[in-house]
Amino acid sequence: MTNEEIILSGLSGDIEAGLPARRKAAQFSKLGASMFRKQMIERIPRLPVNMQKHLKEDRAQISDKEYFVIRELSGTSTDVIKKNEKSEAGLRNIDDAELNENQFFLLSALSLQYRSGNSGRFDELFPDFLANAVFTFKLGTREIMSKNPVDMFQSPVFGYNTQRDFCIIVLNNPKLIVPKKTISFEIDEAPASMSGQVKLKLIGTEVKSY
Repeated sequence: MTNEEIILSGLSGDIEAGLPARRKAAQFSKLGASMFRKQMIERIPRLPVNMQKHLKEDRAQISDKEYFVIRELSGTSTDVIKKNEKSEAGLRNIDDAELNENQFFLLSALSLQYRSGNSGRFDELFPDFLANAVFTFKLGTREIMSKNPVDMFQSPVFGYNTQRDFCIIVLNNPKLIVPKKTISFEIDEAPASMSGQVKLKLIGTEVKSY
């Protein structure tokens, strides 16, 4: 972390005190960090005290991170992220639908891509059965996005997300995901039986101790 980032996060003094005045004194515009990294730095005071100490003592790091899962679609409902499923090269990089004990992740964007077969790039337009389905995204028992149209990933809704890359939803209010909290993403209510594969990506910033 840079000196400015340390001040902004509150790690320059008594961690338990929070030091809101010092965080206000640091200027976001002068930091050389990405937007997503700045969002995590803002939320460092919400991390457990021991993780804040690890950051201050250079025993933890902040880095860009993408979690991904590739899932075969079938029927009219598909759980994209599943419990009791380990990471597997080329298919997913998350274990048991949750973070490990030494990881915290600030989710800033979601991406959903589609391909009609089981090989090649995920760059096809959604077929009607997928575009007209809905998705629900949950952290633990809390619904973050409930029964939104899957087509949100390809088409802006009422001016929302008009400036963003194809198949990405940028969250206006990033979500801090803590260890051992089940992550769930389900596609359901498809008007016809689904086929092909989707690639879901959780995009954001990770804090990990070592």
